Amino acid sequence: MRLIAFVYLIHFLRHGMVFPLIPLFVQQMGYSGAMIGAAVSGFSVLSMMMALPMGRLSDRLSARTLLLLSAFFNLLYSSLLVLAQNIWVLIAAQMLGGLAFLLLIVSSQTWVSEHSEKAVRERGFGFLSLAAAVGQTGGPFLGGFMLSRTSFAAVFGLAVVFSLLGFSIAGLKPAVRSGKKEKKGVRKGIKKALAGIAADRKMCAVLIFTFVAVFAGNLRTSFVPVLFKAQGISESSIGLLLSAFALSMTGVRIFIGRLMGRSSREVLVGVALVLIFMAVVVLPSIGHAWVAAIAMLFFGMGFGISQPLSMVMVSDRAGDASGMAMGLRFFVITLGTLLSPVMTGLVVQGISLAGGFYFVTGVLFVGALLIRLLSRR
Repeated sequence: MRLIAFVYLIHFLRHGMVFPLIPLFVQQMGYSGAMIGAAVSGFSVLSMMMALPMGRLSDRLSARTLLLLSAFFNLLYSSLLVLAQNIWVLIAAQMLGGLAFLLLIVSSQTWVSEHSEKAVRERGFGFLSLAAAVGQTGGPFLGGFMLSRTSFAAVFGLAVVFSLLGFSIAGLKPAVRSGKKEKKGVRKGIKKALAGIAADRKMCAVLIFTFVAVFAGNLRTSFVPVLFKAQGISESSIGLLLSAFALSMTGVRIFIGRLMGRSSREVLVGVALVLIFMAVVVLPSIGHAWVAAIAMLFFGMGFGISQPLSMVMVSDRAGDASGMAMGLRFFVITLGTLLSPVMTGLVVQGISLAGGFYFVTGVLFVGALLIRLLSRR
């Protein structure tokens, strides 16, 4: 667990350093808001198409094998960012980065899901979420600080160095699998598994919750940096504000295990959605960095609750196909990260930058209504 958590920490430190700079990098190239959305969404293309097959594959292959593949694709991704001179090379790099992200997330979360005890799974998911959040806390600040004093190429070069550390996963020992997976989990086809999930209204509600939280959270790495720059906030301050999001997310994840033990899943879902909604709806009208910091703290708190909560709720209902369930969850996540910048980018280009944020609040509201409807049934 510690070695996977270390790889998580390094990955999200590198990811948090690079990914928020992609919109600014595209903007520097001279492209429009729609192309910013396309470049950010490129990260999700391959990972969305491969999420369900990868879920089945993670039930067959070892986590070590898939995590080594993830390290390889992360190295290739970071190297292409250094070489990118036009939007198409950048989009190709983003696609490979998304595939590496898929391999990391699905294989590691499946490994945790294989533990039979609920409390162990909750602690494991909380541990991974905390490691990811710590990396995301330092990453944006480090990236913004370096960019303000060097260049995009220097930041991407450091990402190459971090990618090499991912190969430390070669020392991972085989996971101790529970017996349930050997009996029938890997024999289920994708269509049969999806049909079973579609019949589970609570699982559908969890997936909708996952989707809308990610759809809104994607603003942090797409149009939040652009919005802050338009409001006159410096690049180094933008990095600090993004780190405030990650810091709040980290703080929540320290206590998320206790929160899930003391509060019902439904209450935590509601709290997460309200916090995210409040932050997104006020961001376009903010004129001072300290007010933006407060909004980003609320934003990070809501998002920090949503992801480990989603992981545990999916795991609770996964039965004997944890790999498939986590693959489906990642498919929903990548669908959100793919659609969010594209759809928001079109709204930004057609209406206004603020209009894009209000569009996202509408998606959150509709998602909350659907979750409520499914919960009642």
